[in-house]
Amino acid sequence: MTKALSTALKMEKDGMTFYKEAGKKTKNPLGKKMFLSFVEDEKRHYDMISALAKGMNIDKELKQAGSAERIRTIFEEAGKEMDTRLGSDLGDTEALRFAVSMEDKGYHFYQDSAVQAKDAGEKALFEKLAREESRHHEILENALNYLEKSGEWFLWEEGGPIEGG
Repeated sequence: MTKALSTALKMEKDGMTFYKEAGKKTKNPLGKKMFLSFVEDEKRHYDMISALAKGMNIDKELKQAGSAERIRTIFEEAGKEMDTRLGSDLGDTEALRFAVSMEDKGYHFYQDSAVQAKDAGEKALFEKLAREESRHHEILENALNYLEKSGEWFLWEEGGPIEGG
């Protein structure tokens, strides 16, 4: 197993732990659903990295769409509540800020790892993971903007940054 794959496995495991804990602690129901959805993404990432490290073919997984549709559904379900702050507190915004930083670091790690990868499968996986980390970053930034400046929040159902996949 390459050092990049080992590091990626640890990052995804740490991400699962962080998002589980953030999901438990947040008072904001929308944030809770979002964090727990990210746990699923981090587990899927972990499983793909593990499979590649074991020499398994992950072409099917590489072609699957990311979490955008699931996150869109979470925000649409909460649409009726968007006029309120949904019980957020300082801990929620701090968790979001930390998550934004974590996803940004993940994006840069995967982008750099893709450039350095010698194996085509590893390169394709790192490129996909970089795209998904970037998507998570956008979603988290948007959620943070919603909590801090709800008047400037970009409505998801009107073409927010999760369009596409």
